[in-house]
Amino acid sequence: MTRHLALALAVGLAFGATAELSAQARAGPRDLTLAEALRIVEERQPILAMASARRQLATAQARQDAAVTNPTAEWRREGASSVSGTDAFLTVTQPVDVTGRRLALRAAARAIDTRMLADSTTVARAAQAEAVRAYWRASLARALLGLAIEQRSDAERLATTDSIRACEGAIAEASAMRAALEAARARLAESGAAAEWARARAELGRALGMSEDSSLDVAALTPIVEAPTIEAAWTPDALLAQARATRSELTAARAALEATRARERAATRGALGDVGFQAGQKRTGGQSFGVLAVALPIPLWNQNRAARDAAIAERRLADAELRAVDVSVSADVAAAAASYETLLAARPRGSTSLIARADEVARIADGAYGAGGASLLELLDARRARADALAALLRWSADLRLAALDLVRATGRPFTDLLEKP
Repeated sequence: MTRHLALALAVGLAFGATAELSAQARAGPRDLTLAEALRIVEERQPILAMASARRQLATAQARQDAAVTNPTAEWRREGASSVSGTDAFLTVTQPVDVTGRRLALRAAARAIDTRMLADSTTVARAAQAEAVRAYWRASLARALLGLAIEQRSDAERLATTDSIRACEGAIAEASAMRAALEAARARLAESGAAAEWARARAELGRALGMSEDSSLDVAALTPIVEAPTIEAAWTPDALLAQARATRSELTAARAALEATRARERAATRGALGDVGFQAGQKRTGGQSFGVLAVALPIPLWNQNRAARDAAIAERRLADAELRAVDVSVSADVAAAAASYETLLAARPRGSTSLIARADEVARIADGAYGAGGASLLELLDARRARADALAALLRWSADLRLAALDLVRATGRPFTDLLEKP
């Protein structure tokens, strides 16, 4: 009797620990939504501020290169030791770009600003995509942890019950030992799932630009019952056309090419430097005279050949990079579409019914084992089959969400398209 009471107390403690853990999970902070995660990225991710600063730096430098040269004021006195008197000059010299070199540099500056804005958009989209990916992985980790907790609870309950039945002589002691072994395995599996959940939360915090803390709880992933509407019948050509029209990487590459073309024009026109126009006054012998002068640089030794060659090479490089980016975008779209279609083709017919069938298998096995109509191994196999089926469905649901994310990113669509998806 005393041993039975001790076993009953163990059962109560096991149930109490499980209930306490569940209560703590329920009493935790409010779950972070995907929309809130995207907003936090915009507000707190440091790489976005870095991208903005880089844009400001590059644009300011390009504007400075295209700036108009300031005039030069000169006061000069000649013949200071001459007995015939001195000459005093007061002149202003203004260098003038007569070839239009600075106009080309201004066009380059505008193209550079467009490029840096597109680069900032690329950085922002990459940060948002990483945050969405980390969010779904954390959500999956929490769902798998919940499944592991459920498995551990069931295994401990079975081990405690079989221990009592073995003491009563209802089952063999080896069967009770096997149930206890299964409970120990389930506890180890739960600890691994808990560690993965902790890692996923830390990764989510890093992706959001904030430290991992209690405010980063996310809801457990729910199985997808119906495919997301993002699977709308898009042809490969339509997907690629949309990507080419909206991907910021292509916008940046096109703007970079335009900037190099403008700099090439500037280098060609730079063979002739600024012409200096001078105007002022000369005072000599008590009389004042006007002064006009023009200074024309002669491209005799330096015809800006090296700068022109560099500009041509830079333009060829930008043109090749544009083609490379276009190839990369095409590959991204093809891979994302193929991945999404493959996962969609493997969609379980009736995810809800799959969950129901898995629960039914475990329920029947429990009933049969309790009535003596099934062995312990058959019960454990049924429970494990249920857990494996649910875990596979959760992972497939996460993979489909991530494939939808890749498709949205590859085609340049806004990530808000993912908010209404399951």
